[in-house]
Amino acid sequence: THHIDEAIHLADRVLVLTARPGRILEEVTIDLPRPREIASSAFDEYRTGFFAHLRNEVSKAFAEQELAEVIDATIK
Repeated sequence: THHIDEAIHLADRVLVLTARPGRILEEVTIDLPRPREIASSAFDEYRTGFFAHLRNEVSKAFAEQELAEVIDATIK
């Protein structure tokens, strides 16, 4: 799934992938009792960690795209 809350709620482990190329950045074991409470602070800690990974990877992808555009514009 690409939905962070769904991954935390359903999975026992989540693989975090890099933006490009899609390689495994980290394997996170979800150590929460079932049934999982989405409103819990422990659930929110996982969510915050995944959003930090996502923010970092998206920033890298945008920086790489901007560099590629500059290089393309320079070559033309």
